[in-house]
Order: sequence, then structure tokens, then C-alpha cells
Amino acid sequence: SSGINAEYGHDRLSATQLTEMEVDKKLFQPASRTICAFLNTNEECDLFLGIQDNGIVKGHYMFADQKNHFKENIRLLLSKKYTPSVDDYRYSVRFTRVKTGDESLSVAADIIIDKEHKLLLPPNCCWCESEIRQCRNSAKKPPLYVIHIRIHKWDKERDTVGSIIWPYHTNEDGKCYKRFSASNHEIQQDTICDETRIDMARYYKSSVVKAQL
Repeated sequence: SSGINAEYGHDRLSATQLTEMEVDKKLFQPASRTICAFLNTNEECDLFLGIQDNGIVKGHYMFADQKNHFKENIRLLLSKKYTPSVDDYRYSVRFTRVKTGDESLSVAADIIIDKEHKLLLPPNCCWCESEIRQCRNSAKKPPLYVIHIRIHKWDKERDTVGSIIWPYHTNEDGKCYKRFSASNHEIQQDTICDETRIDMARYYKSSVVKAQL
């Protein structure tokens, strides 16, 4: 499994949000690890939360509050917990409604629970998740969604740090991952240095060729 399941709308993205039992039993692989790996691969990559490895669509119960909180959790995770921070243009989040066998059990997708006085993303379980748990077994369940996170390629013209080559990011654990052979792999500092030297040489070689034209 990756990150979150149908019971948890947004509070299982990073390793720091997993419980000790989940970490010890390896019940979840934080979605953050895959996001980090995609960013460091520097390709257009798609992560779907709510679809199992065998292709079965499970989805996540989400009111509008959960969707908004999920987007905010992603933003905080990538802008505050990653080093260097990730620019907004490098990712996008979409929610696709899952059609169930009995749509009469689902409420409208745009229902917003009036809880504006509550804290957004508190240190423990978020209030919006408690709302979801209360509704799951009722006659009016929240809608199910597949969450689509798309990672976009680095763009020198839009980079806010001023890098001349695309950067490697470390996640909230201070670890760096890259995607290859259809899985996430932690890469060490010496590998990052070697690949950075190659990228720098490629960049300057290209710049010299352009200057000679």
C-alpha cells in the first residue's frame, strides 16, 4: 500500500504521519517516498492513490474538506519538509470520482462541513477524518475519489531557487529517493554527487556548443 487508504483522507502522506504500529509492521509505504523518487527522476510521472497494485479501484472517502486538506498537506509537505523546497509548478493534484454500485448512498461531492473554526492539519488525527469515520457506516456515505498526483519536469525558467540544473530533493526523513526498475530506491550522497557532476558537464558542454553557433 502507498500512503493512505479509504479511511484516511490526507494524514498518511509522509513517514512522520504514520503510527509506530504502521511503521513497525510496514503497513504503509509513505506516498511521500514515491513523490520524492518521481521528483528526482525528473520526468512526467503519475501517482494514483486509491488504486491497488492489482488494478482494483478502492478510492478514498472525501468530502470537499478532505480534498482541500489533502492539497494543503501536499503543499506543506513539499514546501516545508523537503530540501530544497519544491516549487508549486512541479506538481498538480486532481480528484476523480469513483462510481459505486449504489450512487444513492453517496452525498453530493461539493458538501462542505462547517468547521472553519477548527485547526487545519493538527498534530494528531485531523477533525475532518473524524467526520469521515462518523459517516462511513451511515446511509449517506461521502463520495469516493481516486487521487491523481502528477509530477512535472523541472523548468529552469520557472525555478525560484536559481538552479542551473535540476535539483535532487530529500524528503521529510532527510532521505533521497529515485525511481528506476519500477520501484523507489534510496540513493546515497556519493551517487548524487556523481550524477550532479555528469549533469553539470552536460549543461556546460551544451552552453559551449550554443555559444559557438
